[in-house]
Amino acid sequence: MVLARALQRLLVQLRPSIFQTVKPSMASETNVVDTATVMAAVAPSNTEKRPAEEDGKKGEEPETKKAKTEVTSANETSAAANKEDKVKKFVKRKVALLLSYSGVGYYGMQRNPGPYPTIEEDLVKALLKTGAIPQDHARFMGKMSFQRCARTDKGVSAAGQVVSLKMLLLDNIENKLNEHLPPSIRVMGIKRTTGSFNSKHNCDYRTYMYMLPTFAFQPVDQLTTENYRLPAEKITEVNELLTQYLGTHNFHNFTSGKPFKDPSAMRHIKEFTCSEPFLEDYMEFAILRVRGQSFMLHQIRKMIGLILAIVKGVAQKSTLQKAFGEDKLDIPRAPGLGLVLEMVHYESYNNKWGNDGLHEPLTWEDCKAKLDDFKKSHIYPVIIEKEKREKAMMQWLSTLPLHTYDVQGKHNPMRSALETLNEAKKKAKLESDTSQSGEDSQDAKTSNNSGTETKPEEASVQPDCASKDEATQVTNDKKPDAEPTKPSEKSATELVEPSETSTATPSVENAEQTSNTNKDTTNQAVTSDLDKGSAETSETEGVAR
Repeated sequence: MVLARALQRLLVQLRPSIFQTVKPSMASETNVVDTATVMAAVAPSNTEKRPAEEDGKKGEEPETKKAKTEVTSANETSAAANKEDKVKKFVKRKVALLLSYSGVGYYGMQRNPGPYPTIEEDLVKALLKTGAIPQDHARFMGKMSFQRCARTDKGVSAAGQVVSLKMLLLDNIENKLNEHLPPSIRVMGIKRTTGSFNSKHNCDYRTYMYMLPTFAFQPVDQLTTENYRLPAEKITEVNELLTQYLGTHNFHNFTSGKPFKDPSAMRHIKEFTCSEPFLEDYMEFAILRVRGQSFMLHQIRKMIGLILAIVKGVAQKSTLQKAFGEDKLDIPRAPGLGLVLEMVHYESYNNKWGNDGLHEPLTWEDCKAKLDDFKKSHIYPVIIEKEKREKAMMQWLSTLPLHTYDVQGKHNPMRSALETLNEAKKKAKLESDTSQSGEDSQDAKTSNNSGTETKPEEASVQPDCASKDEATQVTNDKKPDAEPTKPSEKSATELVEPSETSTATPSVENAEQTSNTNKDTTNQAVTSDLDKGSAETSETEGVAR
């Protein structure tokens, strides 16, 4: 053993590459044995020999390792195939979607948290049900680059709203979406756009229409009725006034919360006209159309409100030009029922991309017939029916004299008189209710005290007596039972003037006449008090109750 170790050290020092230089043809049996002995000495713990069948497979991988490699390769291939299928499944394209809807019953276009129905909420649900967008896009609309062109307010309808988004272009996608939408919301068309298209930022102009009954133009010195018909000269006057809005002006007086120096208050109006009137359900209507770059909150309704005030003769014509100045004026706001977003325009986009051979111009010429049918079936009838039922315009016209059309904060005598009159009416009604409740309480107390005795109303029944004198005697005997009604008489007379108190004293022969007189006196007193409250303003507070 010692000799073998010594030989090992010697061989390592003299010839470290002995196993690589010796050729197999020159090796002898003795050398092979010596080599084996040396290898055994170098690794004495490795005493087991490798199987003979493995000697020829030194260049190959073990079977276990090879199998593991094959499984890993198969998994990677499967994952890549799944990823490719998923990419193919959700390859979305940027599109422009033309939408028409009736805004009645909805809290505007924009989707908001809470239980309030919106147009976008129903649209996203339909996109999800048809498979045009994945589930996470419905929760986070920014993932599909969703953008609306105009944010319509509560109750405002639209015939040509456009939204841009990324979605799957499935077969017959337009009809599939309409199957999952209510009848008041319709998808009119879908067109491919450029990847950078934005329905809001690429829009050049927006056209709104305002449908209103023509009695809104009737002069204030005439009785306003639904039978009014708009004459041709009045249409000419309205169109002349509307031309003063054209161009670029500061519209800070036609919105809320914007000061005069705010640059965003500058807006450009391209067109503003009044169409010829038409009859619908025995009422005459007209349509005002305004076309501008963009509009602020309540801007269109205030512009129309001021025009109506001027045409009716409530406001001066000079008020319109004064509204473009720095002073903040008191301008009325027309009802929102007749306001409709009619169409949006993309002139610059169409000039650049509409004729490139890959994209269609966003003019929607092929959809105009469907848009007109939708307006006639879902927008116009709703406006007409609601106006005839609720009379929103008629009620709003009665408030025009309450505005000053001047710098805000100035005293308005008519508004103050109306407030005083309303306070007097409320005070008279409160006193009447208090008196009536006290009378009812006293009657109930009297009824409880009388127990099983004859009620005052029953005293009017004439007993079966032999003569008129006996009947009179019985009536006189019943009078004490009717005495408890006097406190109610006193409470009723507290509402009238002292000179009128004598008219409230009963002077009849039986209890039935006494009861009827008490009721008549109470009604007269309440009516007199209400009449006084309606006729008097500040002097009402000085009248003794």
